[in-house]
Amino acid sequence: MLSPRTTALWLLVLLNACISTLALLPSGVIFPLYIYPGDNCVAWAPLISAIRTNTVLQFYLIINPASGPGAAGTQPDTTYQACIATLRSTGAAAGGNVKLLGYVATGYGSRTSSLVTTDIHTYSQWATTYRPEGIFFDEVATAANQLSTYQTYSTKVHTDFGTSYIVFNPGAVPATTGYYGISDLIVTFEGFYNDFDASDLIIGPSSPSRKQAVILHTGPTQIPSQIVQNLASIIKVGASFITDFPNAIAYQNFPTDWNGFLGDLVSAQTA
Repeated sequence: MLSPRTTALWLLVLLNACISTLALLPSGVIFPLYIYPGDNCVAWAPLISAIRTNTVLQFYLIINPASGPGAAGTQPDTTYQACIATLRSTGAAAGGNVKLLGYVATGYGSRTSSLVTTDIHTYSQWATTYRPEGIFFDEVATAANQLSTYQTYSTKVHTDFGTSYIVFNPGAVPATTGYYGISDLIVTFEGFYNDFDASDLIIGPSSPSRKQAVILHTGPTQIPSQIVQNLASIIKVGASFITDFPNAIAYQNFPTDWNGFLGDLVSAQTA
C-alpha cells in the first residue's frame, strides 16, 4: 500500500498531466495589456490569477512598454522583464494558454516601414524568458493596395522569430481577404459596445470567424452573457475582449466584470 505522501505525489503528477493535455477552447480572450505591471507585478495580478484559473481559455496578451518595444535594440525595464516572464511561466504551468504579442503601430500603412521592421526586430532580440511569441500590428490598413506592405511585415516576423503568431488590428473588415492569408488573427471590429453589429462581420471560406477577433469598449458594467454567447459559440470568433471603460482608458484597466466575462466565455463553449 502506498503511503499518504506517495499517493498525494502521484495524484499531483496525474493532475499536472491532465492540465498539460487539456484542449484549449476555440474562442479565447485578446487583451491589450497597456497597464504597467508595478512592483511584484501587482497591477497584473487579476490577469495572472485568471490564467491559472481558466486553463481552457487561450489568452492573447499584447505587451506594450512604450507604444512599442522602446528604442531600437533595447530591452524592456526590469519590472517588465520579470512580469512578462511571470505571464509566460504561469501560462506554461496552466498548460500553455498564453500567447505573448509585442505591440507595433503601423499608422494605417503610413508609418515609415524601417521603423516598423526595427520594432519587430527589437522584440525578437529580447531575452528568451520574456520575448514575445509574435506581433500585434495596430492601426493596420484595410485597402488592397496596402497588402504588399503588410506581407513584408509578416515575412519579417517569421524571419526574425521563426515560429510566430501575427495579429492585425485594422478595427474593421479588410477590403481584401488577402490579409487573412498573411496573419493568424484579425481584429475586424474595435469600437463602442453599442455600435457593434454582428452582421457587419464578413464570414466566409477566405475570412473564417476563427481568424477574427472583436474588441468592444464603453460597455455596461456587467457584461450581458448573451453577447459573449453570440461571439464565442454562435459567430465563433477566435477571440474577444469587452470592457466597460471608455476608449481613452479602455486598455489601462481591467474590465469591472473581468471574471464574469471570462466565466461566460468558458460557459458559452462548454455548456
